[in-house]
Amino acid sequence: MVNNILKVIFFFLAILFAFLLYRSIKGEIEYRAEVDRVEELVIGKLEKIREAELAYKDVKGEFTGDYDTLINFIKTGKLKILVEYGDKDDSTSVFRQEVEEVSILDSMFSDFNVDSIAFVPPSDTAKFVLLASRVIQGNVEVPVFQVTDPWPFDKQRANPNHPKKALQVGSISEASYSGNWK
Repeated sequence: MVNNILKVIFFFLAILFAFLLYRSIKGEIEYRAEVDRVEELVIGKLEKIREAELAYKDVKGEFTGDYDTLINFIKTGKLKILVEYGDKDDSTSVFRQEVEEVSILDSMFSDFNVDSIAFVPPSDTAKFVLLASRVIQGNVEVPVFQVTDPWPFDKQRANPNHPKKALQVGSISEASYSGNWK
């Protein structure tokens, strides 16, 4: 009698532990999928900030560490582009080049809410940390910028001792404009 009761209890305990194991594994899989989704949004925003900073540098000769300046530049700034007409290798066509000014907002950020560029997705409550400076590299002073996610969604990236660092683009200590997710 006691043996049968123990068998039933162990059977239900085995089912309970199997269910708990399934839920913990499923929870981790769902969490990783959510981390991937959120980091894709953050990376997209960091890439837009990099585009804006590089356009700013093309026009102004340096980077900015201020979001208001960057947003105003995107909204009102113009880029000069070289437009070529004809084929310079074809002697039967007329080849000419013209420099035209195009709106940065219309050409680079037409499908993007520029006013939200400073905010970390998905909740858009925290601001990216934006730094700009100059460093000496190869006996030449070069402008640099760095944009960092201050509140990483991934718990591993939030740990400063973990090899996966918070998502960032650029570097304040060297002339690099790439992101650390690559």
